[in-house]
Amino acid sequence: MLYEYGGEGFPRVRRVRADLMAAVPAICPERALLITESYRETEGQPMVLRRAKALERILANMSIFIEKDQLIVGNQAGQVRAAPIFPEYSIDWVIEELDRFDQRSGDVFAISEDTKEKLRGIQAFWQGKTHQEAVYADISETNMAAQRQNVIHRGGISMSGDGHIIPNHEKVLALGYRGLQKQVQENLQRDDLTEEQRDFYQAAEISLGAAIHFARRYAELAEEMARQESDPQRKAELEQIAAVNRRIFEGKAQSFHEALQVVYYCHLIMMIESNGHSFSFGRFDQYVYPYYQADIEAGRLTNPQALELITLFFIKLNSLNKVRPWDHTEFGVGYPLYSNLMVGGMKADGTDGTNPVTYLSLRAMDLTRLPEPNLSVRYWAGSPRALLNESARLIREGFGMPSLFADETVIPAMMSIGLPEEVARDYASMGCVEVAIPGRWGHRATGMTYINFGKILEIVLNNGTDPASGIQLMSVNGQSGREVHFNSYDEVWEAWKKFLKFYTDLAVESDAICDRHLKVFDADPFGSSLVDKSIERGKTLKNGGGEFDFVSQSTIGTSIIGDALAVVRKLVFDDQSVTFEQLRAALDANWEGAENQKIRKLALAVPKFGNDEDYVDEIVADVYDSYLDLLPGYHNARYGQGPIGCGYTMSTSNISSYVPYGMDVGATPDGRYAGQPVNEGASPCLGADKQGPTAVLKSVSKLPNQRMAGGQLLNMKFSPNVLKGDDNLEKFIALLEANRLLGNFHIQFNIVDSAELRDARLHPEKHPNLMVRVAGYCALFTSLIPEVQDAIIARTEQQGL
Repeated sequence: MLYEYGGEGFPRVRRVRADLMAAVPAICPERALLITESYRETEGQPMVLRRAKALERILANMSIFIEKDQLIVGNQAGQVRAAPIFPEYSIDWVIEELDRFDQRSGDVFAISEDTKEKLRGIQAFWQGKTHQEAVYADISETNMAAQRQNVIHRGGISMSGDGHIIPNHEKVLALGYRGLQKQVQENLQRDDLTEEQRDFYQAAEISLGAAIHFARRYAELAEEMARQESDPQRKAELEQIAAVNRRIFEGKAQSFHEALQVVYYCHLIMMIESNGHSFSFGRFDQYVYPYYQADIEAGRLTNPQALELITLFFIKLNSLNKVRPWDHTEFGVGYPLYSNLMVGGMKADGTDGTNPVTYLSLRAMDLTRLPEPNLSVRYWAGSPRALLNESARLIREGFGMPSLFADETVIPAMMSIGLPEEVARDYASMGCVEVAIPGRWGHRATGMTYINFGKILEIVLNNGTDPASGIQLMSVNGQSGREVHFNSYDEVWEAWKKFLKFYTDLAVESDAICDRHLKVFDADPFGSSLVDKSIERGKTLKNGGGEFDFVSQSTIGTSIIGDALAVVRKLVFDDQSVTFEQLRAALDANWEGAENQKIRKLALAVPKFGNDEDYVDEIVADVYDSYLDLLPGYHNARYGQGPIGCGYTMSTSNISSYVPYGMDVGATPDGRYAGQPVNEGASPCLGADKQGPTAVLKSVSKLPNQRMAGGQLLNMKFSPNVLKGDDNLEKFIALLEANRLLGNFHIQFNIVDSAELRDARLHPEKHPNLMVRVAGYCALFTSLIPEVQDAIIARTEQQGL
């Protein structure tokens, strides 16, 4: 590591982490009860004001506490790792699942009978008043039919908040919430305000004032605890916490500790205001470094003290939680919050931004080894060799952090949607691998409606009919029923493009409907006030408050479509060794029977993506292009409302949805059996990559990575033995450099023995700290549902470099 810390290390960190791990995730009713009280009193008022007053009520009356030994304070719910309930978005699923929260196979939550009764007691008030009900009253029958076909899935956008915000932390640190509130008050005095603007400014003033009072509550609690504390050291720490919380929102942060506390409060209060996820930290090392530097130079802070504070900040993020309905939990299992924190990379002026906080952040992650934050490193030709060394050493530890983003690819990808180069250089990840410009972007760079590419192909091969549901919304040949015949690969490809556009049109329609209601139900005056242009325009982000606004859907199964189409092309049309009818009969039979197994053997022998085979890699690239070519024709709901862009980009950030979506797809021509996962992100299909890691990188490099402004995800798994020793580490660093030079967007790793994963599957109690890369996020392996565990075990374990 860049800094060496001798002695006994950080005993406080060990204690705080142990306390966190001992906490049991639970359901907390407090927020639900408080917002119900507030909404009862504000019926008939503009929604943005209702939400501001509700936030004020919650922050003023919720339980607060300061954890033993912690120096960063602020709780989301009544106990550590408890998840609040947000009834304004959806309540019926909560009531339906009350008796099942503690019986789940993953993302288990304890819940008391008292909590159940309290939540049942508010259900009647929310009937007919939730975001989810408004969305589904507005969805067309065709769109609902596509959902029943399991082609599209609305997920969080139909029943929860939007999240996906990177605040302008630098601005908040410089002005404090009092400074932001002053800007709001000045705008409120303008005589040219529309009703929308006036409502926003009044709501923002209330929300920012509520945040200031919230911090004051912790200051008063710390003072009271200090008066009762007998241990001199803890007494001094509590007095320090009180002082920090007295000062931080009145003006510019004055110390490194204050800066971390302000950043944490931004994150926490946004999570209390809205139950979205992917509230992210942007380029953490860039905006906190000045406070670190000032304290170091003044002798107020040492490197070990700074490291301890960052580590405590990281641990604190894991005290927060979110509960989702079970059918959405399957799409993102492992209690994920997707709170990305990015370090390193090029600055806006073209110089390198690596600094001491960059390395301290890597060291802090090594000390915590917890899922939050989702640590990412930017690297480029100008990155110090030490940054790659430290990143590689941390990856070798085997808990999935950090992921790496290659500036030479991501920056041009951001420029491909019209961003100036200087702006694009300042990108950061907003969640898993989706990218945005910190403090200048609207909600949700990705994660709108999910599209199951695997299911679309199954429907194409059955003349537009979903074999599982029997639903047919269109056909290849203009006729009803499953019978279809293709005379050439070009006919298959044209059918694919036709059906892809049909379902993408429906997905965009779905996005627009959800956005229309999120404008109302997810009005977020607090979160919006932290992003540039919202205060200037007097608009929430959903109404067009962001400077830039691009979104993307989650596209699932791109690689498997390429592999499957390669089989159709080669076996049916190039070699003519199998007829289309024989192939479809084998799929219908899920490859069962001697003749069908012969066909499957032929299918498995056709080149697969991930092995540097142009035959199939070019088809996978075609699949990407077929979707990318549609996007210029679409705009999101903020188009013409102020932000720059308001178009669509492409993303392969699909969290763990590749597992449940695979359950909905029958056998596919590549040789996959029905119900097995489709591929994850831009990664090869499970077990398909057989020619080593370099071949994988070369296959991915043939994709249109510089058009993937929504984020491109590559996951790889290595045996721990491959990275042992300095020589192997050097080879691994060379692989990282090759990934960048080949023009790939992103890469992340599991360095874990599959035998250990299988043992953890059988004996979870023996592996409580085993953390893995699931998709664009990490999770404790034992918290995952069995199907996702099996999918991670099934990934190719590379045995050499």
